[in-house]
Amino acid sequence: MQLELASPLFALEPGQVVSLDDARGTCIRARYGAVWVTEEGSAKDHIVSPGKSHVVSRAGRTVVQALEPAWIALGDSPCQPNPLN
Repeated sequence: MQLELASPLFALEPGQVVSLDDARGTCIRARYGAVWVTEEGSAKDHIVSPGKSHVVSRAGRTVVQALEPAWIALGDSPCQPNPLN
């Protein structure tokens, strides 16, 4: 996956979705708020709460949905420690 972003930090409103294609190895870190993460081909979903992270383990589409107002950071794995905590 190639991330071509001015800033890898996203603000999401409740219910708002970010779709990532072929994001295997990408670290999704919740800086604020909680998000739901589902990966194409996986029966297991993940809730990522503030200060926690999830590394995408599959190719295909990954969907991240805000469960509440949230800020998420996307980056390469391994996930770096959260400097805000």
